[in-house]
Amino acid sequence: VEAVTLNLDGDCLLLSGAERQRRERLPAGSTLRVESGSGVLLWRAGRRTGRSVDHLFVSPVDPATTVTWQETPYPGELRVDAGDGGLTLVNVVELETYLRGVVPWEIGRPGREAQAALAAQAVAARTYSVSHLGEREQLGFDMWAGVTDQVYRGLHGTDAQCDRAIAMTAGLVLRHDGREIEAYYCSTCGGTTSSVHEVWPRPARPYLVSHADADDLGEPLCAGSPHFVWSTAWSAGDLQRTLQTTLPEYLAWVAASPARGRWTGEVFRPVRAGADGNSPGRLLDLSIEQRTVSGRIARLSIATEAGVYTVRGDRVRWVLVPAEGRFSILKSAAFALDLERDGAGNLVRVTATGRGFGHGIGMCQTGALAMARRGHGYQRILSHYYPGARLERMWSR
Repeated sequence: VEAVTLNLDGDCLLLSGAERQRRERLPAGSTLRVESGSGVLLWRAGRRTGRSVDHLFVSPVDPATTVTWQETPYPGELRVDAGDGGLTLVNVVELETYLRGVVPWEIGRPGREAQAALAAQAVAARTYSVSHLGEREQLGFDMWAGVTDQVYRGLHGTDAQCDRAIAMTAGLVLRHDGREIEAYYCSTCGGTTSSVHEVWPRPARPYLVSHADADDLGEPLCAGSPHFVWSTAWSAGDLQRTLQTTLPEYLAWVAASPARGRWTGEVFRPVRAGADGNSPGRLLDLSIEQRTVSGRIARLSIATEAGVYTVRGDRVRWVLVPAEGRFSILKSAAFALDLERDGAGNLVRVTATGRGFGHGIGMCQTGALAMARRGHGYQRILSHYYPGARLERMWSR
């Protein structure tokens, strides 16, 4: 962003630079505006103004007070960083407090009857956080505040039952072979979870393996989800226009990492010398070439005038972007395709019918809620979704 406006809910210290030099003490009720100007931070609070070269910290005098940004109150400190692309706003907050802004937004607010699922979500989110600390050090923070990592909304929308789940599991994480596991989770697995190495370019993990997610009668635990079964359709023209953007983006995604290239293998086979993969041209055909053990797409072939593209694993969701609706990627990679053609054999319409919402790796949140409502404790839920992982307490309140 180019500017941020912060409302101070209590007295705050304004600290400048990596050395945290004190600049001002701003009273409660102040509005602080920070802008990017030629590589420096320019700030204004009423008649007071100043600048900082790299970082500006807004630190509440009373740790119990918050700073509000875009109508959301944030605990701890807010740090504004200057960069070539504008400003980055970072919330520096204790982990257990951070979870208060994650758990209700990730699994919802289902109430006391699903307390065990909330506790399982708290442990999974805490484990995910600890296992990813430092991964984005070069960016100046640990976690994105959205679905790239975990949805975080500060203290907006906190929930008493979620807070209770966080407190009762304080410090508990899942570990395997002496280290925190990669505790991925998703909304709705569709009845079968995914093996991580089949879906993403990541090593196989014994606790992230595909297995049926059903009750004793074989009924999928997440069958009650509104996303359990879904369908989306494109006209051939709409999908062709979408692919002009998403296929080049997929090629760029693969090229950005050698590990991705090794995992995907060949991603574009030109039909003639000099054909440009970044200009797909007319859409000719789509074909599911391979499925994972869980039934998700392992390899999808897309034929165009330029050549044949092979899309691997979960990335099909970023390539076959829905033509309409509020979701920016396809709900899941567990789908079948129906191709409608005219009398000349040209594609007219493409329909995807699938199951689930998300990557399917690790804990199915809807399934966890179902297990909790049937009387299972959070320990049982976690052992079901992360087999072989052990609960260990790293700290307590």
